[in-house]
Amino acid sequence: MKFAKRFLCLLCIFVLFVSAVPISAHAAITTFPYTQYASGGIPTELEAVILFENKNSTFTRYQVAFTSCTCRGPERNYRSVMYIELLNTKQTADEASIRSISFGDLDGATVGLWGDSNPVMGRPDYTAEYMDENFVQKLVGTSKAMYDGWGGYGSVPEAVDADAVTGATVSVSNITSVIRGLFQYHAEKYYQ
Repeated sequence: MKFAKRFLCLLCIFVLFVSAVPISAHAAITTFPYTQYASGGIPTELEAVILFENKNSTFTRYQVAFTSCTCRGPERNYRSVMYIELLNTKQTADEASIRSISFGDLDGATVGLWGDSNPVMGRPDYTAEYMDENFVQKLVGTSKAMYDGWGGYGSVPEAVDADAVTGATVSVSNITSVIRGLFQYHAEKYYQ
């Protein structure tokens, strides 16, 4: 009986709290579309989720969650979290570029998560650290125009040495696709 009374009291408190908080106080979930590629380049249209967006006078910070690798079973497949800063101060949206990007630590704080295989399946030398050095950090300074001209699955952005990441086609293609989608979102919001 005591348990039932406590449960009812807690339920009433919860209902009162929920009804007291206006719906407008709950944050809306912001998403944008991207093409997710499975092994072999099989495309699926998915939505990436913006976990946070923080604009200042020169750039906007984003943290974006997305599905990249789907080659593992559901017990080992999880979303990647990318921290990325896009410049707001260029003359046109096409010139907007990446100021910073991370799938791990930045200035002593964990800001992202490498959600793909580590190492990349079939390539024991392609660890998350290797991919950060040979792919992710090479994207700093790249512009929206470059992603608009990206050739899709199997191609790499101009700034990246294709030979350094040829065994990571799925990871490279999905990250590039997400960045392309985020640049489109960024252009529509900050360059209209």
